[in-house]
Amino acid sequence: MRQNQKVSTFEEEPISWWSWRPGIKPRNALIMGGLLSIVALMLASLGLITLVLGIVDSVSQPLIVPGIVTGHIANSFDGQPRLRIRLHTVGFPDEILPVVTDALFHAIHDNDTVLLNYSQNLHMLYALQSNGQRYPLAASETAGIYFGAVVLLLFGMALLFYPLVLANWGWRDLYRQGEHVRRCEMTATVVGLRAALQTRAGRPGLTPRPIRTWYGVALCPTDSSADTWRGQASPLHFSDKKILTFAISEEAHRSLHRGDIVHITYSPHLHYVYALEPAE
Repeated sequence: MRQNQKVSTFEEEPISWWSWRPGIKPRNALIMGGLLSIVALMLASLGLITLVLGIVDSVSQPLIVPGIVTGHIANSFDGQPRLRIRLHTVGFPDEILPVVTDALFHAIHDNDTVLLNYSQNLHMLYALQSNGQRYPLAASETAGIYFGAVVLLLFGMALLFYPLVLANWGWRDLYRQGEHVRRCEMTATVVGLRAALQTRAGRPGLTPRPIRTWYGVALCPTDSSADTWRGQASPLHFSDKKILTFAISEEAHRSLHRGDIVHITYSPHLHYVYALEPAE
């Protein structure tokens, strides 16, 4: 009767099925988290290096590269005036089409020799020199490079957080031999079950097709239940209002009902379910 009253109480309260702990195998979490952390570090490092080099270039002398104007393009696809310039310097493209101002477009003629001002490290073209005059370009790449570097740095740092935590949880669930526990055991009451159908959009005119169903169970520890670590009591005790959710298999989901008392063995950090069976 007490268990039925407790289940009825929890039925009246919404259960939050979202959790930071994905419930996947510790080994998979370690591999996935490690790989994503490496990718995030590479992105953040690339953004940081680009930003630093851009700042250094802003206070450094330009790199002068000679070139010859071979043509004027006034009706390009974007409607902006461009010069076709041929280069003969190792490490630079053979031909470039920089966007220029209207004044520069008319001031320089075909077959004129020009000096291109590139940044030292990032090789960004930001000015042209001709007949002793220096002409800034209409669309310098500097602002775009800075913006892209900052976005890349922030995106890499944001992407790094959760994969790093995921890899740490996987490592601790697998290899932290110094801890007293590597598996939690708990006797609890089933207070909720969920089967969430995940779909992807099909071709136009067709209904979405299911690709995977996620099965979950919400458990409330019994009044006398405490987390145990391989038979040893843990200092962590759950209150009556503490509900834990776990990802389970389809077979386990079908065999459970609300109000059942079960014994669960799971990893302490990822909440991966090793065993779920009726309590004796």
